Amino acid sequence: MDSTAGPSYYKRNPVFSVLVDGLLDLDRADLGYPQFKGLWELLLADKRSVEERGLYCPTCYKQNPGQIEWMYVYTKRGLRIAAHHNSDQRDHGDGESDQHKALKERFARAAELGGFRAELEVCAADGRRRTDVLVTGANGRQIGFEPQLSYATAPAVRKRDSIAREEGITPVWHVLDAKAPLIDHVHWSRTDNLPPEAIRNDRDMLVRGGVRHLELDKCDHTNPQPCPVRRSGRCGNWHPRWEPRARQLDDLVRDIAAGDYLPLTTKQSQRILRFWISRTDFDLFTDSGGQEASPEEPAPKKKRIRIPVQRDAECIRTRTESDCRSTPQPPRDSGEVVRPAVTITRTTRPQPHPTFVPPPRECPTINVTWDQRQAAAIKAGCKPWELGPCAGCGTPINRYGLHPAHACAPCRARYGNR
Repeated sequence: MDSTAGPSYYKRNPVFSVLVDGLLDLDRADLGYPQFKGLWELLLADKRSVEERGLYCPTCYKQNPGQIEWMYVYTKRGLRIAAHHNSDQRDHGDGESDQHKALKERFARAAELGGFRAELEVCAADGRRRTDVLVTGANGRQIGFEPQLSYATAPAVRKRDSIAREEGITPVWHVLDAKAPLIDHVHWSRTDNLPPEAIRNDRDMLVRGGVRHLELDKCDHTNPQPCPVRRSGRCGNWHPRWEPRARQLDDLVRDIAAGDYLPLTTKQSQRILRFWISRTDFDLFTDSGGQEASPEEPAPKKKRIRIPVQRDAECIRTRTESDCRSTPQPPRDSGEVVRPAVTITRTTRPQPHPTFVPPPRECPTINVTWDQRQAAAIKAGCKPWELGPCAGCGTPINRYGLHPAHACAPCRARYGNR
């Protein structure tokens, strides 16, 4: 069957043949070499090892002449296909999407603004690995940022992740879909699905998943949850709780490169979870006896033995659209709270995130004459009766007028904005 009919919807790869010493045109019946009769049938019938067939990828050879990526050919639905023998080598076709390119540029730019070196499309010497963005972080640590926008199975991503770690690279997989199969099989992060223009123009990108922070709960009668260590009752100690934390993508890139954020693997029930945490939380968790879970590989599924059953020829059923509906797949990034069975050696309640905390003193008041009140009101830009004391230091400020404030500017800068 001639495969030259119209443009193909299947991704095509260029292939070089040593036999004809040139590129093969898979869209032509004679592959571009009419002097070689039955060339396509000859290539299909060649059952020698792939290295002996003499077919290799010219694109990979141009990028790395020292490493030849061998190929093989086959037919699929009447189309002639050339594929890489190395399953880890990506196929060459229409190229990356604009969204994928924008994410790579965003990762590299964020790292460089933090003073770190970033390289795009770095290939290993043996051709087994190609990293989208390779960042050299603090103390020479290498971090590989891998935006994975297309569908990829969890085993394939785990294999690529393992190859990168064997070469001393810490991979950071990035997805846009909460149902991505690689979530929790490798250490990952997730942002919203934004267009390429929004990614390139330094628009704020919040990391919605894959990053958590440590919260502490007092195990007493005020806590509705049972003791995670005893499984019942209350022990009166502190227990950790991993909560999802939204971070700016650029800040997370720089924090990981600086070593301020580390990967953690933990176990929740029978599920292995992987996420990023701050070094402070990591030290507190591990110093209190918390341990990382071993990266267990999923057990292979047992093959089901199907016993053939003779079907009734008279049993005919018309399948309608309602019969083909399936249950929607739940998101893997569920944002559930992780409560490890660990006791934190801490005796004081952790301080909440600072908003505005006035110093421990009596409520300040203003004790001034009317003339002094009028002068202070002119300075504060309000009416004399709208004047009030700063909650921090007692300085007269616009407390009750138009655009009032709870504290003066120096106190807000010192204790945090309300």
